Amino acid sequence: MGGRSSERAVSLRSGRAVNEALNSAGYKTVLIDPRNLRMAEKKIRRIDVAFLALHGHGGEDGTIQRWLSKKGIPFVGSDALSSLRAFDKVKSKKIFRKQRIPTAPFTVLTSANWKRRLAHFRPPCFAKPACDGSSVGVFCIEDFSKKAVTLIKQGIKKHGRLLIERKITGRELTVGILGESALPVIELVPKRSFYDYRAKYTKGMTEYLVPAPVSKKLSARLQQLAMRVHRGLGLRDLSRVDIMVDRRGRPYVLEANSLPGMTNLSLIPKAARAAGISFEDVCQNLVTWALQRSGRIKNGKEEKKKIR
Repeated sequence: MGGRSSERAVSLRSGRAVNEALNSAGYKTVLIDPRNLRMAEKKIRRIDVAFLALHGHGGEDGTIQRWLSKKGIPFVGSDALSSLRAFDKVKSKKIFRKQRIPTAPFTVLTSANWKRRLAHFRPPCFAKPACDGSSVGVFCIEDFSKKAVTLIKQGIKKHGRLLIERKITGRELTVGILGESALPVIELVPKRSFYDYRAKYTKGMTEYLVPAPVSKKLSARLQQLAMRVHRGLGLRDLSRVDIMVDRRGRPYVLEANSLPGMTNLSLIPKAARAAGISFEDVCQNLVTWALQRSGRIKNGKEEKKKIR
């Protein structure tokens, strides 16, 4: 938990929530913050399995997964390569397009091509760092005004690449994946112009409709689509797939999160509760699956509620 990324504060909250749940389930835990690498390495020698609540750079981009794999330490969640595929929005979008997963039209801006690329892209659209999470650095562009161009140039300078994605007007929904099952669909109704960092992590700034008030047909379609994304990126254990549904009922995948938030405002715990699965059981299942992969346990005896 923690780390050095722009999502450090959220990661610490996720880590504390997971720690409390695992303690309640009877696990002996140690909190590890890789911000201090020397201290982190000393603590890591004591563990049997790593529960990753490390959001952002260093946690979701495959860095910690690659390091743990080299050390032979089992960990919760996706492997290094799949984590990077999900974290890099440009890589994800290219995979979606190749696999015919519906996603909004996009282009990628760099310092060398931004003028030429924008000349062929019509607003309104969203600008996003190619590699970041929690809506950090995301902004909406209604027209290519002087102010918008300034923001674009600043974004490119800070992040290197900007993903420009056509704005989809409609309903914002999300589907969590736990094990091999899609959880109930959640609709997000932010009180801001879109589901930005403040709307995500400020209590009362977003209304969460769980399960989403959509037809059974659309719900099943979104769950199937989320599972396609999860498998298409090679993810495992858990993920969260964010989807926009336009006014004509057409879904567009925005992105997949390989290590979604685990705070009291987070969406995976909300969806799991709607499916009758406690947060404690979610965390315990994830630990069990990681240990099973490592061969340290051969069955799910530790598992309180099996997810099929």
